[in-house]
Amino acid sequence: MADGESTHRDRPTLSLGSDDWPATVADKIVEVVDAVRVQTTDRAVFLLRAVVYCLVAAVAAIAAVVLLTIVTVRLADTYLPIGAGVGSATWAAHGFIGLLVSIIGFGAWRARTGSTKPIYVAVIIDALIILGVVLYGVIEAVA
Repeated sequence: MADGESTHRDRPTLSLGSDDWPATVADKIVEVVDAVRVQTTDRAVFLLRAVVYCLVAAVAAIAAVVLLTIVTVRLADTYLPIGAGVGSATWAAHGFIGLLVSIIGFGAWRARTGSTKPIYVAVIIDALIILGVVLYGVIEAVA
């Protein structure tokens, strides 16, 4: 050997940790991709599911309100003595139910500040109106 030459044994070896470094790097990449997916895709899927469920619930609620309104108007038209002697009194039943709903709505509007007392007052007023109409019908039926 010459003075300026070195042997293979004198060179330092490059160590990358374990001999399984490709698997370690692949695992790290998978971890990063999973973390990004959790932060983006999973949240978006959750949000979109919530929107879809809320839309389905809103459509079902609207259908229920419409059906409930139809039933109450039909019941009021059939059994309450409103608009009697005027022919078809469906308009009176619509007006009566509209009055009751308006009173409840006014009570809810007044209660928007936090107190529930106006809603209770509106429900009591509605109950008194219904009681008055029913008593009127009983009196008319007896007389």
